[in-house]
Amino acid sequence: MTLTYRLSVLALAASALPAAAQERALTFELGLGVQSGPAYEGSDEYVVGPALGASVSTFRLLGLNVDRGDGMGFGFGPSFRYLAERKASDYSRLTGIDDVDAAFELGGRVSYRWPTVEVWGAVRKGVTGHDGVVGDLGSDVIHDYGQGTEVRFGPRLSFANDEYMDTYFAVPTGAALPAYSADGGLYTAGLEFTVRHDFSEAWAVEGALGWNRLVGDAADSPVVQDRDSGSVSVKVIRTFDWRW
Repeated sequence: MTLTYRLSVLALAASALPAAAQERALTFELGLGVQSGPAYEGSDEYVVGPALGASVSTFRLLGLNVDRGDGMGFGFGPSFRYLAERKASDYSRLTGIDDVDAAFELGGRVSYRWPTVEVWGAVRKGVTGHDGVVGDLGSDVIHDYGQGTEVRFGPRLSFANDEYMDTYFAVPTGAALPAYSADGGLYTAGLEFTVRHDFSEAWAVEGALGWNRLVGDAADSPVVQDRDSGSVSVKVIRTFDWRW
């Protein structure tokens, strides 16, 4: 056996060691801020609510080894969304339609990044407010301006199941609006522009502008006043790097 071959075998064996035998590490980001968007999907009124975000770049625990320390490759993390409550007493045109409590959705997000492009997908389940399931797909073209500033721009698609669509877009018989039934599927398409600046390895700020258009059964719902909507958000991001 040649020396080169021996070294190759040793390197392969080292790379195959379980994460538990290597340095354990967890690097993740948490973002918190504010956002403005429609009072409810399809509304022409706007409200302000919380903006949440999280991602994991390094995970070497429990036999898993995911390392996105350079920002490239596979990434994952939780996915959150908050939807404000919708009360018929606040919007007379919704008389006869059941109120919807403020909704918090929780799920997961996976992504893959190349130097100038990232693609991602997310799935969430309603924890409060609704029992539906929603999913998002997106991609971004990325430009790094240096000095910690990065700009992203790309399309967004959102999907929902029947339970979600029934909660937010269906109209029962006897309501002020015509009766309507909405099925699941693709329900929004849009674009998002994001700017992020990292002040240090621990702190960053991110701002985003978005446009979405309701499509399919959502767009045809009598609940909808405006198929097009805009959004703006600002978040402060904190990075945590734990190694032991």
